[in-house]
Amino acid sequence: MDLVFSDIHADIEGLETILDLAFSAEFEDQYGMVSRIINLGDLLERGTNPSQVLKKMTELSKSYEMISVMGNHDEGFLYKRSLSGSPYASLKAHELLSNQDLEFFKQNRDGTYGEQLVIDKKNRLLCVHGGPIDPQKIVQAGNDPWLYQRTWQRLSDQDAEFYSYYGYHYKPASAFEEGKSNFEDFVILCGHQHTEAAIRQEKNQITNIWSFQHTTQKIDSRILKKREFPIGEGSNYLFRLGLGGPQGYYGDGYAKPHFATIQDDPKKVVLFAIA
Repeated sequence: MDLVFSDIHADIEGLETILDLAFSAEFEDQYGMVSRIINLGDLLERGTNPSQVLKKMTELSKSYEMISVMGNHDEGFLYKRSLSGSPYASLKAHELLSNQDLEFFKQNRDGTYGEQLVIDKKNRLLCVHGGPIDPQKIVQAGNDPWLYQRTWQRLSDQDAEFYSYYGYHYKPASAFEEGKSNFEDFVILCGHQHTEAAIRQEKNQITNIWSFQHTTQKIDSRILKKREFPIGEGSNYLFRLGLGGPQGYYGDGYAKPHFATIQDDPKKVVLFAIA
């Protein structure tokens, strides 16, 4: 079973809450044991425990197979670009990060860090923080090329694609078209926007399937809201995960950790929200 999360945002309590649940005996009895961890980016910024989060991720990477992609806030910190939403306590905690802490982010030969997109051909997964579209395929009208990168792309809430200060907004059809350049019958996993979404492409028809009824269950004294999505043959899917670390929430309101699992036999994606 794959354990998937996104947007931890330096929130060690949020990360440990997810891990405690996913590795509990009761959860394993119902959903299976974790064999791989998929991190969809934004481990850093906004929250106040970046060192603890990176140490935990490094520890996990020594025991479990791991897919990890870069988020825009990870890149913002590593490339020294200022992004919104980090309070003073978060900024000070990030200033104290050591080179050893930052070794989790592998530096490439060209000086960049990590991967913006990981394609798992065996399991037909595309893992990305924002969106899977090759920036070179986008007609760039804005003045900041960085906002076209996969770490900044975001699923459009309009029937249009456009550039804004928040990144390049893409339609689901463009994401599926990009996926088809690699294989058929695939699943795209992303995060970035802190809210969940589920979209299916069957032949040429694209359907919002987020309206699937959620169910509620209690595991280890915690209430979970979940939606299960069977993965059918002949279809492609895009799942956007919700916020993993509540400290990453920017604005009014009260957030809770979100995560997902990918299971086989039968294959399905389950999106969880801790109530």
